[in-house]
Amino acid sequence: MTLPPPNVCRLIAQLHALIGSPAAKEAENAREKLVRLLTKHCCSWNDLPEILAAVRTNDPATTNDATSPQPEGTAADAMATHINIFDLIVRLIEKYVAVSDDERIAIALWVLHTWVFDQFPITPRLALLSPVRGCGKTLLLILIELLCAEPFRSDNVTAAVIYHHLRSRPRSPLLLDEGDNQNIFRDCPLRAVFNSGHRRGGNISRFVGGWAQPFSTFAPLAIAAIGTLPLPLLHRAVVINMQRRPADVQLERLDETSPPRAFAVTREMARKWAARCQLNRDPEMPPQLRDRAADNWRPLLSIADTLGHGEDARAAAIALCAKRPDEDAGVLALASIRTVFDALPPSRWGMDRITRDRLIEGLAGLEDGFWAEWRGKDDNGSPHKLTGPELAQLLRPFHIRSRTVWPQQRRPGNKSTRGYLRAQFEEAWVRYCSTADTAAQSSKIIHLQRR
Repeated sequence: MTLPPPNVCRLIAQLHALIGSPAAKEAENAREKLVRLLTKHCCSWNDLPEILAAVRTNDPATTNDATSPQPEGTAADAMATHINIFDLIVRLIEKYVAVSDDERIAIALWVLHTWVFDQFPITPRLALLSPVRGCGKTLLLILIELLCAEPFRSDNVTAAVIYHHLRSRPRSPLLLDEGDNQNIFRDCPLRAVFNSGHRRGGNISRFVGGWAQPFSTFAPLAIAAIGTLPLPLLHRAVVINMQRRPADVQLERLDETSPPRAFAVTREMARKWAARCQLNRDPEMPPQLRDRAADNWRPLLSIADTLGHGEDARAAAIALCAKRPDEDAGVLALASIRTVFDALPPSRWGMDRITRDRLIEGLAGLEDGFWAEWRGKDDNGSPHKLTGPELAQLLRPFHIRSRTVWPQQRRPGNKSTRGYLRAQFEEAWVRYCSTADTAAQSSKIIHLQRR
C-alpha cells in the first residue's frame, strides 16, 4: 500500500476518531467522509492501521493517544481512544486471518483482556480449533503475540515450564501451538495447569528444597489444536472454529520477523488504555449465557462495554456459544432424547414412554447424524450407530437406567420390554438442557395421522 500524503493521513486520523463521537449525526458524517476520502486515495478500511500508525509515528504532536483532535482528558477523547484501539485490532485481524465477524470480535476482546486480566477473577481460555491443517491457527497465534501484553509462545511445553515461567513473569499470556501434539488427554499435570489457571487463586504445589511450594497458574491461555481438546478445558474457553479460507478471500502476508509498525503502535495504545480504563466486573449478561459460559464472557463483555461495542460483543457471544462443539456427550444425549420424545406420535405405547430400541432408532434418525455415526465418548472410535450399552453408559451419571415398560394401553398378549419413561429425564432436562436445545435437532421421520 502507498500511503496518502501526510496532510491526508492526518485528516483520515481525525475523521476516524470522530466516528466515536457521542453525537450520532457527527459520527455518521465522519464515517461518510472517511469512506469517500479512503476511496479517493485508493485505500480501504484494512489500510487504516498503517495510516494511523504513520500519523502517530511521524507527527505525534497532532494527536492524542488515539489520534483524537480534541484535548486529552475529555469524554469524547476517551471514547475515541477506546473505539480506535478496538477497531485497530479488529482491522489487523481482518487483514491477515480469515475468521467470521463474531470470531474477530471475540479474538480482539481476548487480546485486550490480556492487558487487564488481573482485574477479574476469571481469565477465559482461547481455543483455536480446526478440522485439518492449514486453517491459519499458527498465523493467528503469531498475530496475537504481536498485540498482547508480555506474551510467551511455544510449540511444546511441560507443566513445569509454565509454572516456573509464571513465577518470574506472572502477567504473561501463554500462547501454545500444536496442542494436538501435546498429549493433553493423557498429561494430567499439564491439564491441571491449564484448568486451574482459569480462575484467580489457581495453583500447583510442588516439593522444592525440602518444602512444599505453591506455584500460581492464573494467566491467560490461547491454545491451537487440530481436532478437539479435553472437555474441561473447552468449557473454560471461548472456542474459535477455524476453517481454510475460501479461494476468493484475499489476505495479506504477515512477516513476524519484521511486522508493520501498526502492531507496535497498537500495543502502545493498548498499554495506555489499560493503565486508565475503569472496568465493570459484573456487566449485564444475556440470558442465553449461563454458568461457565457467562464466567468466560464476563471479562470480555466488560471490556466491550467500556469500548462502546457491548451490543456487538453480546451478539457475538450468543452466536459463538450457540454452536459450541464442546458439550459433554451425556448432555448432548439428554437434549437429543428430549427431541425424540417430543416427536413421538400417539400410539398404544403413549407419549410418555419409549422402548430402548425405538429410542436408539429415533436418535439415529436425527438430522445431524451425530448418533448414527457415533465414535465413542472420546471421539476416537470408528463411526457406528449408537448401541444400547453405549446409551446406558451415557445416561448412568445422571442416574437414569432402562427399566421394564409396558404399552400404555395394555391388551391380552402384550409383552413388556426394556425402555424409558419420560418422567425419568425431566429433572436432568431442567438441570442440564436449556429450552433452546429441543429445537436444535429435528427428526427425519414423518408420522401420518391415523383415521
